[in-house]
Amino acid sequence: MLLVVSELVTNAVEHAEPPFALHLHRERAGSRVWVGVTDGGPAEAEGAWTASCTDDEHGRGIAIVDILADAHGIRTHAGGSTHWARIPA
Repeated sequence: MLLVVSELVTNAVEHAEPPFALHLHRERAGSRVWVGVTDGGPAEAEGAWTASCTDDEHGRGIAIVDILADAHGIRTHAGGSTHWARIPA
């Protein structure tokens, strides 16, 4: 679970505008944890880390989330978006 949370938070910091919020809760049905990272929308420029590294040093975060999560996606709203994942507990 820690790796999925790390990837979602890192993606928000590197590719989106603040404010950022991390949401975690255990789902009532089944034994999964819902993780969401809400941001203020797409950034005008890439974050410092992404801009300073080569293409082979980044870009695998969502693929990692896809492998480890039961499901994941994006909810867009007026103030930005929430990237979420359901992870087996």
